[in-house]
Amino acid sequence: MLGLLSFGVIARLVAERALAFGVEVWAHDPFVDESEVRARRVRPVSFDELVEGADHLVVQAPLTPRTHHTFDRATLRRMKPSALLVNTARGPIVEDAALHQAPTEGWIAGAALDDIEEEPAKQRDGRPDNPLLDLPNVIVTPHAAYCSEEAIGTVRTIVAEEAARVLTGQPAR
Repeated sequence: MLGLLSFGVIARLVAERALAFGVEVWAHDPFVDESEVRARRVRPVSFDELVEGADHLVVQAPLTPRTHHTFDRATLRRMKPSALLVNTARGPIVEDAALHQAPTEGWIAGAALDDIEEEPAKQRDGRPDNPLLDLPNVIVTPHAAYCSEEAIGTVRTIVAEEAARVLTGQPAR
């Protein structure tokens, strides 16, 4: 089962793709009406159900004072030992020290991170100094996982269209 923390635009696109492969998808987002989640063939669940039931948990929540360190030792210990945590949101939502301990001690199977708690990783002698980078069951990308020719083209188009809107007296979206 694929779990989504947040159900905004990106999470909805992830759900759409997963559903096409017959994957069961759950989502938790306190700001989205459950009927809207269900309308997209996704099961709305509580945060506790999401954390304890997901085989793969994708974090797409915004970083706020309330979401900072949502995934700390207590939360990570509640996940399935076979679970994979994927953070494509903001690094500080996941506590790095706790995440390092989680796969090392078998609380979870591993993680994929597009952002770590401190970016860029601390440098020592010109080399990144974050112990997550040394774990074989953790993948870290340089906060650029979105990067593709298509994404870059889309970003450029949106910027140009927004500039044209504002310059012609229309409000920015």
